[in-house]
Amino acid sequence: MTILQQLLSELKSDDKTQQVRELCDKIQKEEFDPQGHNDHIPTGPNIFLALEVPGRTNKEIAFLTLERENADLYLAVFYTMPLLHTRMPEASLKRQKVWEINDHRPEKILTEYAKVNKFLRGE
Repeated sequence: MTILQQLLSELKSDDKTQQVRELCDKIQKEEFDPQGHNDHIPTGPNIFLALEVPGRTNKEIAFLTLERENADLYLAVFYTMPLLHTRMPEASLKRQKVWEINDHRPEKILTEYAKVNKFLRGE
């Protein structure tokens, strides 16, 4: 049994969106990095998960989010921000790349998100 299957078996809700949200909350807690750039993590009502990933250069910070567009469309979104601007409150993250995940099954959504995450980390 994979870790994802084990997490899915622990869920109590039958609502697929709620299952994705619960899984993302568990992943977010597990992957929290107290040394990271936590003040700049993208947030919003449809952002289920946001993990810091390496930037394109060592002069920027980056995040990969899992966002919901509608019931069957989730997005993996790559955001970046210049490292020099992290102390400026008006500095904001910019969307650089979007990957569509056209599915409603939590295991498929998180598997696709993990593939993009591994790609961005160079694994």
